[in-house]
Amino acid sequence: MRHLRRLGHSLAAGAFAGAALAPLQLLLWPEVSLSPAKVCLALLAWTSWAAIWIGTVLFVLTEVVGLFATYLAANRGFSVGLWRWLMIVVSFAVAATAWWNREETRDLLLGDNRQALAVSGSIATIYMVMLLVLAIQRRHPWRAPLASVGLAAFVVASLWVVWIATPVSKPSSGAVVEPPPFAPAHGLLLVSWEGADLPWLLPAMERGEMPFLRNLWENGAWGQLRTVRPYTRSATIATLVTGCAPAVHGVLGRRSYRVPWLTTDPVTLLLAGPWPFPHQIPWRAWERAPGLAPRRATLWQILLGAGRKVGLVGWPRYAQGTWTVPTPLAADVAPFSTLDGNLRAALEPALRAMPELAEDARNSFALATALGATATRYAAAEPVDALAIDYTLATLLRPLWTAEDPATQGEDLLHQAARLLDDQLRTLWMLEGGDALVVVVSPYGLAPPSSWQRLGQLVGTPRRWRVSPANSPDGFVLFSGPGVRPGRLRAARLADVTATVLYLLELPVARDMAGRVLLEAVSESRASEMPLRMIPSYPSLPPGRPTAATSR
Repeated sequence: MRHLRRLGHSLAAGAFAGAALAPLQLLLWPEVSLSPAKVCLALLAWTSWAAIWIGTVLFVLTEVVGLFATYLAANRGFSVGLWRWLMIVVSFAVAATAWWNREETRDLLLGDNRQALAVSGSIATIYMVMLLVLAIQRRHPWRAPLASVGLAAFVVASLWVVWIATPVSKPSSGAVVEPPPFAPAHGLLLVSWEGADLPWLLPAMERGEMPFLRNLWENGAWGQLRTVRPYTRSATIATLVTGCAPAVHGVLGRRSYRVPWLTTDPVTLLLAGPWPFPHQIPWRAWERAPGLAPRRATLWQILLGAGRKVGLVGWPRYAQGTWTVPTPLAADVAPFSTLDGNLRAALEPALRAMPELAEDARNSFALATALGATATRYAAAEPVDALAIDYTLATLLRPLWTAEDPATQGEDLLHQAARLLDDQLRTLWMLEGGDALVVVVSPYGLAPPSSWQRLGQLVGTPRRWRVSPANSPDGFVLFSGPGVRPGRLRAARLADVTATVLYLLELPVARDMAGRVLLEAVSESRASEMPLRMIPSYPSLPPGRPTAATSR
């Protein structure tokens, strides 16, 4: 009977955990509005799910502890002492989950919802500390089972009240409006180098590996870019091309889910905790949904709406221009053997030294070469006013080939990658003409693990540390061309790129954009002649709008 009593207490504590975690998950879904019936359904689903999953874990824990503390649930009926310790464990887990998810959604969640997570974490923390003090002092002011369970229910109710009291800020796609009657003043060449950053580019320019970029650098405005934190590639790219915060443009991650029994809207952010994704949604009652497109117009949609032709290469699948070339599959790319002979000869020593990485490296170089060649071929066949291309060469190669010793052959391969990117940048610039506004941008950089992650290696299996975007290192941006004032940019953010490009092209900036115009990148003559035009928003244009031609 003692074991059955422990099991009953554990299942009840697990149900409490589920009832407390449900409002935390709903705080991550500001786009979801629920009726009272759906709220009750959510409460029932999370409570039953946690009673089984978390309750079982708690039961195993109490059984192990019970080997040394045989007095746990020794008496008949409800055990206040066992319940109190179970509530300490559960409230600690709830508090840690609330605080951790608040930190992990810094740039992805609305400010009101992040504040609500902090309040929820504080409530659970206060409850845990109070129970811990009582347990240590062995004081029993609430000996009655009803009082102990009632206090736990009050804490759960408080968490739900926090969710209810959080302002509903459901972002809308906005009404489709006609584009403002302004035309871009110049052409545009936008080149994205994912995974490139100043610690990698500056030495490459000093070594003479990127002469064309250095020439643009000396005559342009450049600086580091604070990227989206925490790192998520989908949100980062969408922020770059819309100028809006993730909570506004709505692209929060690569994967989205549908929860048909709760809402018809796809959801993205899932409550992080000691459970595998996406099993935070109870009873596997979910289904995968396609990646979301931004709820705000991208830069190329704005240019299309202004009557300009736009060519797009290598961007996510929601990209649509006058002609659009998605990132090709490896099977569709010309083999490595067809690349320039000098490039292949320069790469061979490093590829022979690390044969386990050679195939992926060859495919990465072939892909980058194919993107540049495709952009050149399409632009020559059908010239456009704006060309945007996204390269992933740096982010594919640097994590595997960055070495602690810069003299290794792995670094030689990265030197060749820098030369290839620079050569293709020069080719694209010559194709678009010298009077175009040139923007070279990296939406995120790569960096070695943090100190805490390095410390974790002391208790784990030693391994080679590689650079990665995990800690959201800064990217960079370079503006060059008409209206640009040379110099270094400071305190620039990723969302500032679109706003600055629109101003330099003499187009209005939307008020709901998170970015600002980097006036330090604007020449005095342009700033004195061109007023800052503002409009409420650039809503995403529906597919098939007459201003956009069909993709090839």
